[in-house]
Amino acid sequence: MIDIAQQQSPRLRMMARLGVWISLLGGLLLPWIIMLTVDILVRAVPYPRAWRSFTLHLFAPGYNLFLVGILTALPFVILALLILFHLGAAAAHNALLAYRRALGLLSAGVSMGLIAGWVHVEVLIPPDAQGALAYFYLPILLLIILPFGYGLGRALAKAFLPRLSS
Repeated sequence: MIDIAQQQSPRLRMMARLGVWISLLGGLLLPWIIMLTVDILVRAVPYPRAWRSFTLHLFAPGYNLFLVGILTALPFVILALLILFHLGAAAAHNALLAYRRALGLLSAGVSMGLIAGWVHVEVLIPPDAQGALAYFYLPILLLIILPFGYGLGRALAKAFLPRLSS
């Protein structure tokens, strides 16, 4: 039996672990950071009062900011699993393939983060009750964006990363 862990480079394993944790924590914390930032910068609420309001509304009925964070984090959990199984399984002897996969996953993560950030800002700036419906469609939108972002990253990597001669 072949030990897969010995065939991978430590740098690739470190990159996969870092990508998993950044995806998980970033997906969960992104909406909450945006909510606090909008309160502080746009609505001119002092930081202690904005933090207090955020913690009070985290599980409050009608606000349920925790559910908003979980709904946003679900596609990022799927991205973390893709990073773990797709990048973590890349063999160390094929560095070009590993870098192409890494750039594809990075492009998917960045595109998902930008779309999620844009949706959260657009919902929070003009406060509207119907705007909150976007939170239920956001996970579906992010899951649709995931393969397109990955494909864009792989295409960019194929175009710009030099080929290794064997």
